[in-house]
Amino acid sequence: MTNRIRRLLAPAALLGGLFPALALGQAGELNLLTDLGTPFPPGCLSIDLPEQPSDPDSLLVDNDIAVPSALSDFNDASVNVRVWRVACADEGYSVVLVRLEQIAGNPVVIPQVYAEAGDVDRPFHEAQLLTIPAAGNVGATGGIVTNSGTTFMLAVEPVSIDGQTTFLPEDYNEQFTVEFTWEAFSGAETVNFPVLLDRFEPSLDPPQFEDTVLNGRYSGQWELPAAPKTGLVLQIAERGDQNNVFVIFFTYRNGAPFWIVGNTEAGTTEPGPVTIDMLETADGEFISRPNQPADADVPFADAGQITIRAKDCNTIEVDYDFTPLGEGAGSFDMERLIRIAGYDCNPWE
Repeated sequence: MTNRIRRLLAPAALLGGLFPALALGQAGELNLLTDLGTPFPPGCLSIDLPEQPSDPDSLLVDNDIAVPSALSDFNDASVNVRVWRVACADEGYSVVLVRLEQIAGNPVVIPQVYAEAGDVDRPFHEAQLLTIPAAGNVGATGGIVTNSGTTFMLAVEPVSIDGQTTFLPEDYNEQFTVEFTWEAFSGAETVNFPVLLDRFEPSLDPPQFEDTVLNGRYSGQWELPAAPKTGLVLQIAERGDQNNVFVIFFTYRNGAPFWIVGNTEAGTTEPGPVTIDMLETADGEFISRPNQPADADVPFADAGQITIRAKDCNTIEVDYDFTPLGEGAGSFDMERLIRIAGYDCNPWE
């Protein structure tokens, strides 16, 4: 009965092989590699999916397995399967990565994947192998395993095929069973590869980068609780594979409202802190007045420099040097003031 029910999913899984455009849609580098439809916080992975873990001890699975090539009823090809976890910047969250690489034989179809919380004989939650933000039955199953290898994010459907069990976000950090199966694509005698993944261990499963990437999910309004009615507007803009960072500080000087602005040049997204030159403006008019000055008559002046370092979804560290304004230099942490509707940094908190 188990095999029969799971085989009913074969037509959907085959779509990746029948329509190559779906497979092509899985390619490409992004500033941010997870989205609200996935069960891990956006921003856990950025820039590109890694080809291997940063620490070899992080590997949970590293096996060469005999599998059937496309349309074959014999295990006449070999695929290397590697699985590891990557920690998120937000404490207590992780992403499971799967890398498939063909090492021998004719082309091999990317298998169906199933998962289940705990140690089970036959997992019953359909899982997706993703390379870009997506939700639903849009994984790579039915495509072709590459000779150079491809890394995927593992996303497990929250409700099992039979509706009897759930797989929740917290289950990703615990011990769970994953099964790779070619049973929908071949009549070979042995077409299943089940593995039991150990629970998430922060000391063994480091984040993708040592420094967090200041990605688009950090856009929003930030406050310094000790300084009332002041704050920072932070916006990370995307232009192709490059980013710009825009900031506006709303504060006071001599009791009157005062704001300073800054932005970076367009550049390739990289992990670590971002430094921004800050400017003040003068001689403008209130926005609704009809007689506005020319752009050249509203000059910029040096206001110093800030460096922003992302700590987690709700905290950024700001190093500042406002000596051109006579306001000194130092550092403080700012807290998120609001969550962006439909574009939350961590929807699981």
